[in-house]
Amino acid sequence: MKPTVISEEYLELQTEISNKQAEWAKSIDTSKVVEKKSIQHKQVPIIAQTTVNVNLDQYKEWIIELADFLVDKNNDLQNDVTKLKEILDADTVKKWANEVQAFNQIYFTTFAEQAELPEWLPYFIAEHSIRPFLRVVSDVYKEELPSLNTKGSCPCCGEPTRLAVLEGKGLKMIVCPRCEAKWNQKRLHCSFCGNEEHEGLSYYTIENDKSSKLEVCSKCNGYIKIIDTRKLFKKQTAFLLDLTSLHLDFVAQENGFGTPKEEEEVKS
Repeated sequence: MKPTVISEEYLELQTEISNKQAEWAKSIDTSKVVEKKSIQHKQVPIIAQTTVNVNLDQYKEWIIELADFLVDKNNDLQNDVTKLKEILDADTVKKWANEVQAFNQIYFTTFAEQAELPEWLPYFIAEHSIRPFLRVVSDVYKEELPSLNTKGSCPCCGEPTRLAVLEGKGLKMIVCPRCEAKWNQKRLHCSFCGNEEHEGLSYYTIENDKSSKLEVCSKCNGYIKIIDTRKLFKKQTAFLLDLTSLHLDFVAQENGFGTPKEEEEVKS
């Protein structure tokens, strides 16, 4: 199997978006995004129990910049982006900021339908434009992340857990492609059900791919991609590592992993 299943063109597009997010992040006044408080609920992502103060002027600016960028890449989107700009008032920007943090794809699907826009477009733009703010939150709470137990999801933003990296002397770090949260985990540990039994965890390796593998759990049917970044020539963000390892998701799903087993079966 090829080491990646995405086209060079799409990877280039996403890399440029990732670079834009890094530039946007430099202009954020991090002291105003979130006020650090003690975490009350260890099983709930931080973003669900704190207030993220999104600068709506910046957010709208990035939405428009990203929309124009997409037009530069595909001029067929010009009419859609023009229409989007016309309806993107202050209330809509605020609504987008709130709903995208909550993964409310139904809202964005309805929005696209009512505005007669491509279904994917509003959510795609809203999501990528909010990420610099989420990354501020993950950085502010980085010391607290290992103590949270949000099985199967990022302890900061709630994104489904699917990626780990090996660093240094083989330290296993779970990383979030969305908010770039990063926390240590035992080498033998299922991110979803907490299973630490040798016989319950196994690994899939891919031919011609020496830097990555799949860790799968027979107890809950969960899986996580593990990338040995020590074997990579170029350092990549968690977002791009997740994208370029998409072939591992396909392998996992083709082998029946990724669909959670019934709770009663997991307990047995």
